[in-house]
Amino acid sequence: MEVIRGGNGLGCSRNNLWGPGINNWDMSLQKNVAITERSQIRLRIDAFNVFNHTQFSGYNSSLNLSSLANPTPTNLPLDSSGKVVNIGGFGSVSGVRDPRILQVVIKFIF
Repeated sequence: MEVIRGGNGLGCSRNNLWGPGINNWDMSLQKNVAITERSQIRLRIDAFNVFNHTQFSGYNSSLNLSSLANPTPTNLPLDSSGKVVNIGGFGSVSGVRDPRILQVVIKFIF
């Protein structure tokens, strides 16, 4: 692949913009408590995304240009002074993945 310095990036291949990875830990704790010889209670706690890492999704990865002759971006979120002009602009986040979810299970076995 030829690298053109000062180009507008139209010679790039697909999928050059990647988002961050997913950091999701699921854990479970279980305890069996014997009541009689034949019956027991099983207690279980499940935690999904147990460390509650914020994980963004839905990145706007489309960069719009004025034209091929004038490669000025038209959908940047900030203007030259740093003022927000386009909330859903290039590189903005439009969603998050699930937060921490806890589930408690009590099962009677006889």
